[in-house]
Amino acid sequence: MTLAEVPVRTAVMIHALALPPGERRRLTELGLRDGARIEVLRRAPFGGPLALRVGGALIALRLAQAAQVAVRPEPVDG
Repeated sequence: MTLAEVPVRTAVMIHALALPPGERRRLTELGLRDGARIEVLRRAPFGGPLALRVGGALIALRLAQAAQVAVRPEPVDG
């Protein structure tokens, strides 16, 4: 599954970033790295950006970039 497919108010873990090196470096600096927990907070209409919570930060990510971020469900403790 990709980040672009994650429903709003859902937390996931990043599995892989399939982006060009410059974009990958920028997103990694923002906290989007393998194993990071992120939550999709909002989706802009008409294919606009996603609002994400990464750690304590709120960031916006283009839908095309989100489609290049592979994610997996957040593990359930218990």
